[in-house]
Amino acid sequence: MNSLTMYGQNTLLKIKLIKVVLVSCLALTSIAINALETDFNKNIIIDAKKQKLDIKTNTLTFSGDVDVSQGSLRMKADRLEVIKAKDNSDSQDILIATGKPATYKQQLENGEVLTASAKNIEYKVSDRILTLSGNAKISQQGSEVSGDKIEYNLVEQKLIASSAGQKGQKVRTVLTPKSDEEEEQ
Repeated sequence: MNSLTMYGQNTLLKIKLIKVVLVSCLALTSIAINALETDFNKNIIIDAKKQKLDIKTNTLTFSGDVDVSQGSLRMKADRLEVIKAKDNSDSQDILIATGKPATYKQQLENGEVLTASAKNIEYKVSDRILTLSGNAKISQQGSEVSGDKIEYNLVEQKLIASSAGQKGQKVRTVLTPKSDEEEEQ
């Protein structure tokens, strides 16, 4: 085999490797979540079996089969704490859902549905930041990211997943390749 043939084979292998890396990167960006913009302009509706209000701390606590909706956004939890921003302050409304697990679901601009679950889900309403902690999972189109903590900025479309650092614990990403039918569309 001459050196030109070997050079050609090495180049082909590099091209194949680049294709694999590019496909993997594209699959990773498919987990990038672009929530329906119209959802954020709608009222937040909370249903629960019980509600408590602490006027001094500006905190509402809901318990028992809690359902939250805002457009296509849905959260379900055993307990929900809503910390209302005080007027004339830089603070914002924060929703903290807890459950076994608490769940989050939202339709995206492309029609796909994002699902997430964790022991705790914190949603910063103004910043549109979703933080999942305790056996956190977020999935879309069959791909999934899991870890002890996942923070997702819905505006910037940036996701950070981390483990608690305990022995053997890692962040896991499962990428589902597109089928031939999906690629043709």
